[in-house]
Formats: sequence, C-alpha cells, structure tokens
Amino acid sequence: MSVKYYIDWEEILLNWINKCGVSICYQYLKSKNPHAKETLILIHGIGLDLHSWDDVIPYFQKNFHILRYDLRGHGESDAGIKQRNTEVLYHDLVFLIESLHISSYHIIAQGFGGMVGIYFASRYQGNLQSLILIGVPIYYPKKLANQVIQKRKEEVKGSPSMLKLGEQLIEKICYQLSDEKKHILLNSYNKVRPEVYFDLFNLDILNTTVADFQRINIPILMLSGSEDEIYPPEFNIAGLCFNQKARYLSIPDASFLIQMDEPKLTADWIKQFIEKSKSKNFSGHKDSYLEDLRTQLYTEIGGLLNRKKDGVSDVNELQVNMLDGFKVYINGKKLQDGWGRRKAKQILCYLVIHQSSTRDELCDVFWPDVHLEKARNRLRVSLHYLKSMLDRYSNSDCVPLLGTNREHVFLHGEVHSDIQSYLKMMKEAQSVESEERKYQYFTQIMMSETEKVLPGLYEECFLNLRTWLEKEWLNISLYLADKYEKQGNIENTIHYLEIALKYIINGREELNQRLIKMKKLRSKSSV
Repeated sequence: MSVKYYIDWEEILLNWINKCGVSICYQYLKSKNPHAKETLILIHGIGLDLHSWDDVIPYFQKNFHILRYDLRGHGESDAGIKQRNTEVLYHDLVFLIESLHISSYHIIAQGFGGMVGIYFASRYQGNLQSLILIGVPIYYPKKLANQVIQKRKEEVKGSPSMLKLGEQLIEKICYQLSDEKKHILLNSYNKVRPEVYFDLFNLDILNTTVADFQRINIPILMLSGSEDEIYPPEFNIAGLCFNQKARYLSIPDASFLIQMDEPKLTADWIKQFIEKSKSKNFSGHKDSYLEDLRTQLYTEIGGLLNRKKDGVSDVNELQVNMLDGFKVYINGKKLQDGWGRRKAKQILCYLVIHQSSTRDELCDVFWPDVHLEKARNRLRVSLHYLKSMLDRYSNSDCVPLLGTNREHVFLHGEVHSDIQSYLKMMKEAQSVESEERKYQYFTQIMMSETEKVLPGLYEECFLNLRTWLEKEWLNISLYLADKYEKQGNIENTIHYLEIALKYIINGREELNQRLIKMKKLRSKSSV
C-alpha cells in the first residue's frame, strides 16, 4: 500500500510493510545524486513521527538515499499487541533494512530513537558505517528520570493520546516554532497513545543505554541544539566519556529539533562527519595524553559537581587507607571481608593512587606474564568481583563507585585516601623555599613513617612506590637529624638517625658511628 504527499512540490510516496501482522509505515527516497551509494536511516524521537525530518530531507537527498519510518504506535505505523521495547523496535529496523536490501548505511536517530540506534549499533551493525545521535541521553540520573516519567504520566492521565504533553513541549523542543511546524508536531503527539509512549519511556530502557553505548565500535557523532532546554549541551557532552569514538557538536540557534530549526547546517555537519569518518586518520583517541585527559577530566568534574549538599551526600564516599594497614570505608561503613580474592585489594589501591587506568595497563600491572587475551578475561572477572563488593555498601541511588568503559577503568564519587593526601603533602614540601615551612612539613611527614606501608601489595608498581617512599623518608630523616644536631637537641637527633638507619644502604657504617656518638653525648649529659 502507498499514499502520495508532497515535499517542495515533489511527489513522495508513503509505504507500508507488514511484519508479523504489524503494519510499519516508511519512505525510501532515492538520492538526487546518481552516484550515491549510501543510505541515511532516520529514526524519530518518542511522540514524533517521520514528518519531523521533512525540512532536512532536501539537503540529505543531495548526497544520500533516505529511509525514514514511523516507530510502532507512532504516525501511521501500527502499535501491535506486544509490549513495545528497544528489542522489538530493533527487530523492526532489521526487518526493514533486510526487506529493502539496504547495503551501506548510516543511522541518524533522535531522542528515544537514539536508544534504538544505540541498541542496533551495539548488536547488529551489518554494513552500518556510522551512528549520528541527536539529543540522546546516554546517561540520565535515575531519580530525576523517575520524577520526569511520573510527572508526564500525571499530565496525560485519562487522555487518549499524548497531545496534552505535546502542547507543553513543542515550544521547548523547537526554537523557531512556526504554525506549520506546530501542526506537524501536535499531529504526531495526537497519534501516540499513552501506553505506547510509556512502554518506551521508562527506567529499564534508560538504564541499559550506557552499557550498549560502550560496546559500539564505529564512529559516533553526538549533536544537540545550543538552546535545548531538555537535553542541554553539557548533558550531551557528559556522554563522551563512555565511548572514545564519539564526537560532539552543538548546533547554534537550535533546540532539540535541530533538523527543524537549522536543517541546512545540520545536514552539512552530518555530511562532513560522514566524510571524515571514512578517513584512515579517524579513530578513537589513541594518544595517551588525550585518553588520560578525557578519563580524568570527567572523573574529577563528576567529583566536583557532586559535593555534599545540606549535609547529605548525593554521591558515594570511598575512603581507602594503605599507609599503615589496609582499611576501606564506604559511606562510613568498614568493608572487612573479601579483599584476598580476585586481586580486589590490589586493583582498588592502584585506582586510588592513579585515579584512572586503561584496561590494558591493568593487565600489564597485574598479569604481566599472561597472554593479553587471557589477562583481559581475568581483569573482567576481577572488576566484576570488585564492583559487587563496592556496590554492597554503596547507595544504590548514586552513581556506582567503580566505572568502566571499553578502554578505561575509573572511580566515581568522593574518593579519599591517606596515601593520596600523604603524597600531596610530600610534593608540597619539596616546593617550599622557606626553611621553617620545610621543617614543619617534614616533621609532619615523618609522623606517618611506618614499616607497614602498602601492606600485602607486592606488584612491581607498589614495590617501586614503597622504595620511593623509603628513599624520601631517608632523606627527610637525615635533614631533620642535621637540623636538630645544630640546635643541640640530642634526643630528636637520635630519633631521626635511627629512622635513617632503617632505610640507608650506602654509608650505613658511617651513619651508625654518628648515632653511637650521639648516644654517648646523651649519656654524658644525663650524668
């Protein structure tokens, strides 16, 4: 079955295809370019329909074939009797692609449609070349998401369609709202039943998006409007930390519906991205500096943004002590058991010291003599075990303490450690020029000197840190011994000489003779 309508005075056909008794409305438009080989597959947002792409179609058609369709229960597509979810919509998309024999293609998906695109790209791919996401929430705070869902349910309670919600949203999602655009948008919301809308707009679907997004291994472009009030630019930027192949651009003078507000600019930027993504130089950030910058930037910004508010923390607090015995506290509760398994203790200590790490780096540190693939499997098991331990004492409403993506492992929340504070103090002491300040720093540093530093940590990286600390303690104790000897303070001189003797290798006999001399002076002075 097909129906005619017009865009820019050109006759266009609406078509339907039947999948297991469900009629799906779609359009396949040939490119104006006779040499075009690739297809753009357009997936609209929840509550909308394929007409949300009308304004941008003429620009896309210059270089690409186009497939756009109505999701189940939207526009002219049947809702079906099955519960709508990303898996059902995924199979609809696969059916369309295979039925229409589409070979090489790119997916452009908006809002919830982006979750269908992410689900598809993380599983099927086939000849999928790239994924373009418009205003797609990669991660949405659970508590806020639940509030938004409940509020929207109240707004349409007793209504046969989502029209009431559409009337509230259209001025927010479209920056330059004309009567024509208003008609298109309200018409689309009026065709969606609340049960269809809330089958799709729910926490279960929102909660799985991050994991799917991390598995995608093709170029990703994330777009949003600079004036988008629902998914503002900073919200979209935060999604970049979950996949190193993702890029982000903000369309000026546009809200959520960038293809309606700025159709030409949107099409141009997507075309440029697609062309660049085919370049051999386009890949994930392999430069170690950029990898570290990205991971540490988002980890630390997350910590800064999630400080305590009104005495109640909205993030988990992790305290790890390893200077004089190993102790772990989460939100004030001590974790005592389970640290002797799966290298949980070692991996946690490494992450606390280094803040973040790549997966391969952890493999090199903890399984240096194991084949990389086996090491990665062991790391996966160890991270799962460590995460389950940390989650047991964590607040489930907060972001989990242990964060991972395809390349990186890092810690979220407020992370504190005696070793971090100690290393920071030692660094500050070295930069102090005032002798009096240096003396104060060194005295405080030596108060934490201990023979049990980094207990039970025997990997090379920890042994190197222990060696460095002992060398610093040697130098500081000699500095303080010299200072106290000049002051005539025999007791303190002896104290720091005894500490230095624990760590000195070369010149041990000479230092021992000096200690004996000081003890003789003490004996004489006590007579």
